[in-house]
Amino acid sequence: MTSPISHLSPLSLLFILAGTAIAGLEPGEQIHLTLRGVSTKEQEEVSGNYRIGESGKVRLPLLKDLVQAGGLSPEEFGRAVEKAYIDAGIYTRPAVEIETVQGSSQQSEARISVGGQVRRAGEAAFHQGMTVIQALDAVGGRNDFGGRNLMLLRDGKEYCLDFNKLHHKNIELRPGDSIQVQQKGVVDRWKGDEDRLKDLLPKND
Repeated sequence: MTSPISHLSPLSLLFILAGTAIAGLEPGEQIHLTLRGVSTKEQEEVSGNYRIGESGKVRLPLLKDLVQAGGLSPEEFGRAVEKAYIDAGIYTRPAVEIETVQGSSQQSEARISVGGQVRRAGEAAFHQGMTVIQALDAVGGRNDFGGRNLMLLRDGKEYCLDFNKLHHKNIELRPGDSIQVQQKGVVDRWKGDEDRLKDLLPKND
């Protein structure tokens, strides 16, 4: 019996083989996200480089939940990000483009994520002894809307830091940490609890 694939032209076979060779995004992979369809300020807050976590998901600015990227093509992940922002009521018609960042050295480099009300949201290279203020400086610092409340996400837990307190800004980070700078309110009060931070603070403070 003749296989159905034998009736295909060489060109058709080439397209089939090429399609099966396309791999989805993988944990640890670096991607570059470009956001359009929103204001310039909002583009700067979200556009940047991100690392896909070991869970296959990515934490993006302003979104409470992580977005699944593992196994998806860059285009599919872009559509998933658009849907996440629309479903969260953050943007009405976002347009997201995703590109992979080549280079094994970049993929293996430890990273931290910084987003929210900062100059250039995205990821920054982690180094031993890196502090909260150094991470903020790596992305250009807070923007004009940045408030004093900094949300540190670590190992599934969330800690509220106060930008106005030096010992909070000197907290040392770990690879995979995420910092979100919240927007300032009419009255810019700190919303955290000092007791929750005692295990994070520098020992000499």
